[in-house]
Amino acid sequence: MPAITVQSLELRDDQKKEIAEKFIQIFSEVSNVPKDRIYLFFDGYTLDNVAADGILFSERPPKTARGKFNEPK
Repeated sequence: MPAITVQSLELRDDQKKEIAEKFIQIFSEVSNVPKDRIYLFFDGYTLDNVAADGILFSERPPKTARGKFNEPK
């Protein structure tokens, strides 16, 4: 049983669903493994657990990325 791991900033559930459907579909087509045998895991990182250029994303959130961290409250 193949496993796919997605590591990213925290994603919304609708984003995870779409990514899971597309990744698993493509993997199944290319590998000829049935979709129900392919597992996909999400590792979501909060902004205080990711840095770029030596600065935590919690101090300077990425403007173009979309996910749970920039949903309207």
